[in-house]
Amino acid sequence: MKQSLFIVAFFLLSTTVFATDYHVDSEAGNDKQAGTSPQSAWKSLDAVNKATLKPGDRVLFKRGGVWRGQLKPQSGIKEFPITYGVYGEGKEKVYMPGGESYEKPQLRGSVPLDKPTDWIDEGNEIWSTKPDTVHAGDKIDGFDKLTWGKHHEEGADVDMAFARPGNPQYAGQKEYRLTCRKSGTQSNHIQLIVHGFKIEAGKYYLLRFFASSTKPFSIASIGFSEPGAPWGGLGTVVKRPGVINAEGKEHEILFRCEKSRDDARFTISLGGALPENAELVFVPLRLAEATVETNGINTDVGNMILDGGKAAFKKWTIADLKNEDDFWFDMAANRVFYRSKENPATRFKSIEAALHRHVVDHSNTRYVVFDELDIRYGAAHGFGGTRAKNNIYRNLDISWIGGADQYRQGGDGRRVRFGNGIEFWADASDCLVECCRLWEIYDAALTNQGSGVNVEKNITYRMNRIWNCEYSFEYWNRGPESITDNIVFEDNVCLTAGYGWGHVQRPDKNGRHLMFYSNQAKTSGVVIRNNIFAMATESPVRIDVNFRDALKMEKNVYWQPADKMLAFWLMKTRYTTKQFAEYQQETGLDGTSKIEKPDVELFPEFPLPIRELVR
Repeated sequence: MKQSLFIVAFFLLSTTVFATDYHVDSEAGNDKQAGTSPQSAWKSLDAVNKATLKPGDRVLFKRGGVWRGQLKPQSGIKEFPITYGVYGEGKEKVYMPGGESYEKPQLRGSVPLDKPTDWIDEGNEIWSTKPDTVHAGDKIDGFDKLTWGKHHEEGADVDMAFARPGNPQYAGQKEYRLTCRKSGTQSNHIQLIVHGFKIEAGKYYLLRFFASSTKPFSIASIGFSEPGAPWGGLGTVVKRPGVINAEGKEHEILFRCEKSRDDARFTISLGGALPENAELVFVPLRLAEATVETNGINTDVGNMILDGGKAAFKKWTIADLKNEDDFWFDMAANRVFYRSKENPATRFKSIEAALHRHVVDHSNTRYVVFDELDIRYGAAHGFGGTRAKNNIYRNLDISWIGGADQYRQGGDGRRVRFGNGIEFWADASDCLVECCRLWEIYDAALTNQGSGVNVEKNITYRMNRIWNCEYSFEYWNRGPESITDNIVFEDNVCLTAGYGWGHVQRPDKNGRHLMFYSNQAKTSGVVIRNNIFAMATESPVRIDVNFRDALKMEKNVYWQPADKMLAFWLMKTRYTTKQFAEYQQETGLDGTSKIEKPDVELFPEFPLPIRELVR
């Protein structure tokens, strides 16, 4: 026993002694350096993501720097978390809920399009980004000999049969016919899978295949991954196939490999997309190495931020581009089409094309600290992913997030746009979000939500400042076997819900500070206390029908113009500000809360125009 304790103590001591600080400098860094000092700093997020970190290590980004792409954090342990933070001196002072700060390093999920040469004049006031140039090289030996399989779960139902190709030009190839009886609701509910081939980090790969479907659809999700749990990703899909329909044609998927693997797995996810009673014909043709010339747009552009303070208007077809600064993303070609009387880059100093990816993918992370980072210009979530546990999110700026086409189905699809500041999706627990500022978010600034069988527990949001988001806080958890417990939202100041760019563009305008959607999970201990909720386009509070018993609301301050709705309760009762006492009595909520105009001068963390709007 003593020997075991000695081993544990030695491990903890050695972890402390040998923990390393790594530095990242977007201007003077070099990825070939050690990264262990400011003088030997790394340069890119690629270097950070590829590094093998150990418990207690810190990755420090230089203040004032800008990085593009996606951060994929690594996990620490309870005693020694891994930290992603800052170093150096900043010039611009920033007021934060926890005290003064200086300019933060920016992690951007966007591609810049601010050079005139980034645009092609298509005529009639339509401009487009340049197409990618892809050259296929040598094919991957043995790939065409592999057999594809199918997987379905959660009630989805699909059969797969083998047949000789109906088209003579594909003689000698394998043809797969999938008949869908029930599609499921999530992309992973139906999967078409092959594994056992070799790919190398830093290379591009092009998969070409023939496909037809008796009912049109777009593929829900595509991924190259490890062959087994935890199914770690091996890279990024750069080009996706277009709509698959009865016409039948060849399609291409372009993939950039970020991690070498001798037995890689390729998954085409069809759940929730392949229509019921549809028959899909799939003929894999070849997987080959490729060389690519690209502008970096490799997935849906959900938003375009102009000069850091204005959003272009996303439309669904090129024919919809009727007004200045309307744009459409061509899913099949990975190109933006933009309405402008002149080259957009001559009208704006900065054009950021926000891409359909989380700026930080915190999936499957444990014991990670994120401190003093600026997360912006991503069209999915700022922080997104499932099973985030024991993490701390502190002193962050998160802005201009969301707007992507969630199902990547374009104008002919479901047209669902999404994007949250920090989202804990399914099986998240023991996380703290504190002293952050969040603004201009398409959906919710902060949220925990999930579907299927999952557990969400012990998540606290405190002392955050939120403005111009459609929702300040959103919660729901579906599936009667799911569990939610101890979710606390306290000491936050939330202003101007629904006043942001997303509200203007969304078809379901829903500006609320608190959005409690339909909830099926076994839920207890959801606490909303000691917050300020001022001004919302619809109402500060919406509570759906089956949520009351799990909710405790107390000591909150509300401010809403007298002619506006204060609360939307049970989807059938609406209360105005003048009816606050009735709301308290009939719902049993907010008994110790009050209606009072907040003194916004106490919160210099908010920009002056927002304070003037509430004042």
